[in-house]
Amino acid sequence: MKNKKLIFFVILLLPAIFKIILEFTTINSRKLPYYGPKVAIGKDTVYYKASSTFKSLPTNSDTVNALKSFELDTVAFPLYAVCFIKQSYKKDNYRLAGLSEYAQYKKDKIKLIPFVIVTPCSGPNDSTCLREMEKLSIDNKNILSLYWDTSSFDSLNLSYFKEKPIYIDYSFFVLVDKNRHIRGYYDARYVSEIKRLTEEYQHLRLKEEKDQMLKTNKIESK
Repeated sequence: MKNKKLIFFVILLLPAIFKIILEFTTINSRKLPYYGPKVAIGKDTVYYKASSTFKSLPTNSDTVNALKSFELDTVAFPLYAVCFIKQSYKKDNYRLAGLSEYAQYKKDKIKLIPFVIVTPCSGPNDSTCLREMEKLSIDNKNILSLYWDTSSFDSLNLSYFKEKPIYIDYSFFVLVDKNRHIRGYYDARYVSEIKRLTEEYQHLRLKEEKDQMLKTNKIESK
């Protein structure tokens, strides 16, 4: 009888113990910064949110001859890393050299990370856009090629680089969390930067999963 009471008591304590362990593990050992303009409302801080809507090429079944809107929803894309390749960089393949090396030799390290490469394009008949995109494309299903209208591409870039560190350039990857806050910048030319991106992506994923687990447990305990 005493053993049953002890087991029952331990079961009741498990959520609290688990929470304490999580709070002191590497999940919370560092805090990734928030980038972009911040607004203070009382004791709370409202962080800048980036748009997660881009453009894709129409499929064969589409009758419209225009780029289509493509939303990176939080279910399929809870986090993502996006890179903007502007017109003058399209032929500079070295700007994605770090990602290319991972895609060729360390696929397992990045296969669960959604990488989004956005290039300017005037429409589905823009042969220059398609030809240059083929040069940048990498044979990995998690690396997605999206587009934006050429006329407003610079404005899209700038929306991701508001109040950025001075050394950040357009071809850097931007890490975006589930709330669409900007959490990091990474130079895609270097393997070390892609390694840092993968580590910080995993850090955010674990933290979000932990928060969701604790939230679910709190609801079930009521």
